[in-house]
Amino acid sequence: MNLEQMQADLFERWKLEKGYTLFISDGIFDTNTWLSQSLKVLYVLKEANWEGGFPEKGLCNYLLSEESPTYWKTWNNIARWSKALIEGGDYPSEVTKQDKSYWMRRIAFLNLKKIGGGSVAVNQEIESYAISDKQFIKEQIELCDPDIIICCGRGNGKNADLLYYKVFEGVGCGEWKQTPNKYNYFDLKLANSTKTIPVVSFYHPQMRGGHEKFKLRYEDMLMIKEHLGF
Repeated sequence: MNLEQMQADLFERWKLEKGYTLFISDGIFDTNTWLSQSLKVLYVLKEANWEGGFPEKGLCNYLLSEESPTYWKTWNNIARWSKALIEGGDYPSEVTKQDKSYWMRRIAFLNLKKIGGGSVAVNQEIESYAISDKQFIKEQIELCDPDIIICCGRGNGKNADLLYYKVFEGVGCGEWKQTPNKYNYFDLKLANSTKTIPVVSFYHPQMRGGHEKFKLRYEDMLMIKEHLGF
């Protein structure tokens, strides 16, 4: 069974076993490209900003189709951060639709809550889903087998904290450390792997500000890349 089918089977089992009538799948955008990457980057977010009908072919396919401009800040910044980690180089102020699709095909993302929400996540609700679905979340991370995990959001209810304390409950998790530019992270060893995966607590891509701030976050990601030896 190939990775794409394994991912689809996981989501179907997840939906059925949890009894979800609505399930917004995420994960690896392009399994062939993902497997060819020298550095596999997995982003962890809270939930999809989705209150209507769900995308039948999954959120990855929907985003690659580029039908909606409302995701421009989130996915433009994730495209920038992915470039910083995988390729490096200067800050790309302009991110075309083609650029965005190019970088999205090289990454994976995971929403802790697979049912859509509004523009502002309710932290207690996200935590509840993280605890309830922790076995499936762990299985999705194991299936992706990333080299680095970027947890998006440094305010209350940090995704990195949820992974450490609620999903993995400290099992396989090293002590908290900090990069030279003050980003907290811990090293994770998955049950099915011997490698060490740094899990970094970073900003949410849908952050306030413009290119001046976006460039600072891009440069922060370059420093994280250097510190972690990628």
